[in-house]
Formats: sequence, C-alpha cells, structure tokens
Amino acid sequence: MFFFDAHCDILSAISEPEEFFTNKHHWDAERALSNGPFIQVLSLFAEGKSEDEIKKKMDAQLATALLTEEKYPERMKIIRKNEELSNWEGSVKSPKIGCIIEAEGAEVLGGSLSELDRLYEAGLRILTLSWNYDNAVCDSIAGNNRHNGLSAFGRQVINRAETLGVVIDLSHASDKTFSDVEEISTKPFIASHSNSRSVCKYRRNLTDKQINSIAKRGGVIGINLCPDFLNNSGNADIMDIIRHIEYISALVGTSCLGFGCDFDGIDSLPAGISGVQDMSRIVETLLRFNYKEEDVKGIAGLNFKRLFNTV
Repeated sequence: MFFFDAHCDILSAISEPEEFFTNKHHWDAERALSNGPFIQVLSLFAEGKSEDEIKKKMDAQLATALLTEEKYPERMKIIRKNEELSNWEGSVKSPKIGCIIEAEGAEVLGGSLSELDRLYEAGLRILTLSWNYDNAVCDSIAGNNRHNGLSAFGRQVINRAETLGVVIDLSHASDKTFSDVEEISTKPFIASHSNSRSVCKYRRNLTDKQINSIAKRGGVIGINLCPDFLNNSGNADIMDIIRHIEYISALVGTSCLGFGCDFDGIDSLPAGISGVQDMSRIVETLLRFNYKEEDVKGIAGLNFKRLFNTV
C-alpha cells in the first residue's frame, strides 16, 4: 500500500545525511519504506529566542535535506513537480523515499515575500503558518493574539503562496487565523497534523466547523499520533486513533483524511506504535473494522496525493 505522512520533525533531530536513512528516533527512511512506497513531508522546525534565530535553524535543516538528496539521489528525492508525484506509488520495490518540504512556522520567511519565492525554488511546498508562538504572519492557538488572526503581511503571504502553489497548513493556527484564511483563500488548505476537538478537547484539535470547512474546500486532515491530542487522559492506543478517524469520517467522509503522525515532534507515542514502521498496523486495524479498501488506501496516502496534484 502507498503511504503519505504529512508531518515529521526528523530534520530537527539529525545533523548528518546518513542519519536520515537509519537512526534510533521515531522515523527513518528504511523503516518508513518497510510499509511500502512512501512519501514523507519533512518539517523545518526550530525553537529560539528570536525569529531570526528560528529562521537560521530552519535554513540549516533545509540545507541538510538538500544535501541528503544531493549525496544519495538513488535513495531520496525531494518532490517539486506534479509529474514527480503522480507515479510515485507505482515503485513498489524502490529503495527511494519521496519527500515534500514543509516549514512549521512563517518565521522561515524572515518577514519577506521574496524569501517565500526563494524557498519555493529550493523545494518548499507547504507553509504551516505558525507553531506555538504568534509570528509576523498570524496568531497561534497557543499564542497571545498579537494580530487577532492574520496580519496584513500574512494576507500577502497567503496570496503569494497560493499563486506559487504552496499549500497552506492551519495546524497550530488560532481559530481566528483559521477563519481569516478561510475567508481569503481560493485553494484547498490542510491541517497537516490535527485531530477532532469533539473527540478530545485539546485546543490544538479542530472544531467540527473547521473540519467541515477543510473538507468543503477539498483539503485533507492528517491524524496526529500525539497521545494528548488523541484522548483527554493522554494515555492513548491505536483504538484512539481509530476513534478520531471514525468521528471525522462520519462527519465529512473519508476523502479528507490522511496521516500527519508528528514523528519526532512529540515526546511519546500511543501504545502499539513505536515508530513509523508501525503505520501499517493502523491500516490493518481499519481493514479489520471493515473499512472499504478504497477508503483505507485514501487515508493511507492517496487523499494527500490527490490534494498535492490539485494544488
């Protein structure tokens, strides 16, 4: 089966290209490919005392990804074009993993629209507007409501990103930021690693209204494996993952569902999941619960693939 995971923070956990393929973290390419043909969204993520410091760290992570592709072209490919994505799932025995670059936080822009263009040329295809802090573009769900949603610059960023074909990601965004993007966007947007707030009342999860909005626009929601986002006790297992899938699919159908596991961006994993190699266990559980194979294939990867082919 073809897999597409919409969020992973492995670039913030390694320093050398060789670590990308095998390591002791949640994710590495060898274990990802044990599931079958695989596309991984690689997040540029950093913390720091200033937006400049954060940007420098994110730029360094991008450099690591580019160097990995340069040194090991037979094992890793950064996907930049539609045609590169279209036939990926056909390479069943390929040792190569496909990657899409995402920035988790608009700090990566350094306050410049021209920097968005430069990053696009380098391979950036997803912009997660914020992490846990407000920034020059928007407010975070964990922030201080600096702009009351999108800033004026943030509105320019949305317009330019959509012109380029950079997917807007609203995981971590404040509810007001979400509604502002909903108002001005013209293309599908995503929540790359978020769950249902009705199932687990955590602020990082999505309201039913937000889920409906993403689905109506043709966007996709990546189910996050963080135990705190799966149930209110923080002690989660595979069945908690299934509960979020069932709730969202009952609300809007399965075509807006995918995986955004957040490997190496969360401190712990649900019982039964020890790393990326166990993603197939979630799929097997869905099939045992009599989900249609076509729907399971969509959740495993084809729904996100369709979205990227569209945007």
